[in-house]
Amino acid sequence: MKSVYCTICFITLLLTNLRAQKNDPAWDNTVSKTWPSPFEKIQLISGVDKSVQQAWYYQSTKAEAQPLIVSLHTWSGDYMQEDPLAREALLRNWNYIHPDFRGANNRPDACGSPLVIADIEDAIRYAVRRGHTDSTNVHIIGVSGGGYAALLCYMKLMYPVKSFSAWVPISDLRSWYWESKGRNARYATDIEQVAMHKRVMDWSELDRRSPLHLTVPVKRRKNIPLHLFAGIHDGYTGSVPISHSLLFYNKVVTALFPSSPELLIPEKVIRSLLAQRLNPGADSNNRLQNRLIQLEKKAGPVRLTLFEGGHEMLAPVALSLLPADTQKHTSRLKVVCIGDSNGAAENGWPQQLGKLMPYSSLVNISISGNTIGFNNLEQPRLNTLGNINQYLDSAFSKTGSNPDLLLIGLGTNDAKAVFAGKQDSVRQNLSKLIRSVKDYCIRHQKKIPRICVISPPPADNTKADPVKYGGAGERIIANNIHFRNICNEQQIDFLDIHTALLAGLENRTTDGIHLTETTQFEVAVMLIRYINTYFKK
Repeated sequence: MKSVYCTICFITLLLTNLRAQKNDPAWDNTVSKTWPSPFEKIQLISGVDKSVQQAWYYQSTKAEAQPLIVSLHTWSGDYMQEDPLAREALLRNWNYIHPDFRGANNRPDACGSPLVIADIEDAIRYAVRRGHTDSTNVHIIGVSGGGYAALLCYMKLMYPVKSFSAWVPISDLRSWYWESKGRNARYATDIEQVAMHKRVMDWSELDRRSPLHLTVPVKRRKNIPLHLFAGIHDGYTGSVPISHSLLFYNKVVTALFPSSPELLIPEKVIRSLLAQRLNPGADSNNRLQNRLIQLEKKAGPVRLTLFEGGHEMLAPVALSLLPADTQKHTSRLKVVCIGDSNGAAENGWPQQLGKLMPYSSLVNISISGNTIGFNNLEQPRLNTLGNINQYLDSAFSKTGSNPDLLLIGLGTNDAKAVFAGKQDSVRQNLSKLIRSVKDYCIRHQKKIPRICVISPPPADNTKADPVKYGGAGERIIANNIHFRNICNEQQIDFLDIHTALLAGLENRTTDGIHLTETTQFEVAVMLIRYINTYFKK
């Protein structure tokens, strides 16, 4: 193992020297520090030295106990650093804490010191005591320097955490020092401030702070999920070479499965991945958030995913990959979504659905203003029936094969006041649209995908523009009854989200028509339940 380690260090140093990188990578950005309500700033008293450590915290408002997400800041950050996972935790209404654990890793009290581990445990115990937290459902997750801290927690933390996820983590400070030194990155100076005394580096101190050099607590971790993620170009376009993840995976697997060397990543594979930055044998259909998975290895509870990318976390799907999230679908499906503005929105239901289907491919053909079969605003491009062949050409081209599922979420714009006298045509158009999809597949000798019509959501007449949408709420209700019957006749599925969204309608839209991000996420969860009914997870 020592010879492999030395070889990898040499190769990594050689490669990282090819491209000097002085700027902070995006995932170590410490400038953005915006924390909106309902997150609250809290103070924690260290159980070790009684110092005050701060954190951002959100307590779930659900009646039943919820998971706790412990999100760890990056190398140069602190608890104030903006965290995209906070938004995802809020959508799920999970408990969340973003602790400081001594701030940036540029002094001895930080950077993997015993105080760091104690601070993170203090944060966990605070959230568990506060209430609404399932104490057996605590998950630690971090990216970059936060991934480094997550690996340290895996090795040292005593609290019974349910899972650990480390994205592009640092596992060996000794190696990373030279890798940073070679690219003239400021992280080398940070490490010197931690362990250099009178211009002499204390290498043993760095090893004590490096997960790769610690002893795996086999008894505590033998059934605990550890998921390592790394972008294959990191080290070239980012600050942490993939060797940190690959070697740590091998270390843990060796400890957990000492009699199974076949579970390890072979040295020649590691050399190839470092040098070529691709896996020629990768399955092109195996993707994570539409990124090619270059290598995936699993040994019991330990998993490594090497994806097409750099120094980054795929934040939209990061929480879906945790065992805490049961509302998800993890098989590989090809899904086509056809919708209107609620589907075309940046945070619309197709985008939310994609978060909950991390290994699937979604093609979103949603256009603001789209109808089932009218030239809305006198624009033929907003007529789905008139453009369905073009839509399906695009969908089949982008999926590369037959889609497994077609989701149709239309009908709100067909209920506009301008079309009030044409509601019989709305229903006829839906029948024609479904038949057109089936006819297209037959003509092109394609398998007809499973088709699901999603009911238009309720319109809030108290908020909606009365000129454009006056009476739309009542027309949507009437149409949904007919839509269900049409779907039964056509032997396709109908998903009624309308009824489920009536409760609390006053808080579900921004303007009576367009759904809030939280409600869009709820729609995606309803779709996941539907998908899990008909497709193997």
